Order: sequence, then structure tokens, then C-alpha cells
Amino acid sequence: MNKAGTQTIETKRLILRRFRIEDADDMYNSWASDPEVTRYLTWPAHSSVGVTKMLLSDWVSRYENGAFFNWAMEYKETGRVIGNISVVSLIEEIEAAEIGYCMGRAYWGQGLMPEALEAVIGYLFDVVGMNRIWAGHDVNNPKSGRVMDKAGMRQEGILRAGGRNNLGICDVAVHAILRADRKTDAELSIELQDYEWPYEYSDHDRVIARAVVFDDDGYFYFVRAERDDDFGKEVLIETSGGGVESGEEPESAIIRELREELGAETEIVCKIGVVSDYYNLIHRHNLNNYFLCRVKSFGDKHLTKDEIEQFHLSTRKVTYEEAAAEYEKHRDSGLGRLIANRETPILRRAREILKEQA
Repeated sequence: MNKAGTQTIETKRLILRRFRIEDADDMYNSWASDPEVTRYLTWPAHSSVGVTKMLLSDWVSRYENGAFFNWAMEYKETGRVIGNISVVSLIEEIEAAEIGYCMGRAYWGQGLMPEALEAVIGYLFDVVGMNRIWAGHDVNNPKSGRVMDKAGMRQEGILRAGGRNNLGICDVAVHAILRADRKTDAELSIELQDYEWPYEYSDHDRVIARAVVFDDDGYFYFVRAERDDDFGKEVLIETSGGGVESGEEPESAIIRELREELGAETEIVCKIGVVSDYYNLIHRHNLNNYFLCRVKSFGDKHLTKDEIEQFHLSTRKVTYEEAAAEYEKHRDSGLGRLIANRETPILRRAREILKEQA
């Protein structure tokens, strides 16, 4: 599981983002105080905006936990927060998540909740690495089930007297979707933020070519860097790659970078996708073009002086499991979390592609 936490997700009409204390009035007035909205929910309507502020204070404090997923639904047309969608339970052992949601009555019937749910499902599959996502609703509230169906879930069954809400004990209809249900050949397109350092401004974009490099024996090759700079002092692995030079295409850039950093002659199997992320500490926006590349042979490296003397760059040959464990091990640092959030979904998709081609 990639504990990327609550990242901003943008849809056609919504911005799904972290809650802020300032959202209390919108939340209270739009849905939290409305007994009609909470009719089939497990929590009572809020008696005052103070109750809403207390709840938001708790939620905001939990965003540091990468396994906490709770989005405010901001309506682009007005800038108002109109609802909430979140993971209400996680079973990490089977990579499964249960989703819950609610929205102000003024926005019902416009397709906004299916739009949000579909986006969150995509995020949980592609970025977090969930294998099963499910949700349940009181059988007397079929409209909620139609939201799930529109987002690609399907009903699996009825849990008789399987839940309790504000109306009492109820039968619960369970809807779910598996990762395999939506498997696609489409390239990944992931947008990530930097919550490790405050965002002040971004003054440049860097187009980067990166690769998950593998050999015919099932090993993967990464670069290992010993860093001691503004990001801190630590040793990390990362996919090989670097900046795309002026007039250069990402495809030719990655072949060049792998030859320089790994001393590897490679062939591109496919493009995995693009990850957009930020390094707020150095005011940079990264556009990472990821490729899956097979090693044909190894020769001499051509490292720069900085790569040798400043980063002590070396090659790390590991299994998939060892690479995943290495990323997880370094989540205790800000840079480690940024790299893990970006690269774990790419490495997972690379393994899926290789399994499909085997």
C-alpha cells in the first residue's frame, strides 16, 4: 500500500482536497446540519457549527497520516465545499478500502457524487494500490446504490440486518469494484502535491525522463544516492533518469540517461505514464515521464562530477519486493515520502505490465 494520503484530485466540476477549519460554515450549512442528509448515515446532524469545527480540527490533525483519506468536495462553479468523500475503513492485509460519502441536498441529482466517487476509486487503485474498494447503503436508500453503479461498482449482495444508521438496524446492500475489473492499457497520469514543505511559489518546470529498468532474470535496477543537501542527509534509491535537454524527446533522453547513469544499453518496452509532482523546497514542478526499459547489456557509466562527488551515485540491483521495501523504509523523511509517493505506483504498474506480457 502506498501511503500517499489525501492528495488533491481534480475532476470536470470538482476539486477534491483536504479539509480546512475554514470549511466549517460550508460544511455545517450545506449538509452536516441537515437531518435529511444524515437520515441514512451513522452520525447525527450537527447541532451547531461548533460541533463541525471540532470534527474538522480532528480531521485536519490526521492528514499527516498517509493512511488517512478524507476529501472535501469543492464545487468549482462557486468555490464552496458541498460534500465529503472518504475511506471509512481499511484492511491493509487484503488491500481493501470502504468508501463513505455525503453531499448537500442542493446538489443532489446532478451527477456530482458519481463524478467524485469515480475519481477517488481511480486514485485508490492507481496511486494507493488498493485491490478492492467497496461501499454499502441502506436498502431503503437506493439512490446511493445508483451512485455506486454509475462509478463502476456492482452490487455483490445484501447483508440482512447488517448495519445500523440513524433509523436503526437495517439491511445493507454491498457494492464493490476490484482492480481487475477496471484494468486498462492506458498510461498512468498522476498528479501529486508536496505536503512536506510549505508551498510558496513554483518558478520553473523540469521535464524529466525516468525508467523502471529490468532484466530477463526478473531483477530491477535503480540508482542509489547518498544525499547531504537542503533536503537532508540520507541514502535513497530512485529510478534512473534525468532532465530532458532542449530539442530532445523523452524517449531519446531516457536511453541516454540509462547509458550515463547505469552504463546500460536498453530498449523501451512501453511508456508507463506521467507523474506531475512538486519539490516546494526548491520551488520546482516536476513532469516525470516514466518508461519501462529492458536491459540488453552493460558497459561503462558516464557520471557527472556532481553525481560522483556530491551524490556518490551507484547502481542498486534488487527484486521487486526489495525495491518496494526500500521505498517504504524511507518514508520517515520528507524527501523519502515524496519519492515513494511518486515511484511506488509506477513500480507497481511496471510489475503488472511484465506479468501480462509473461
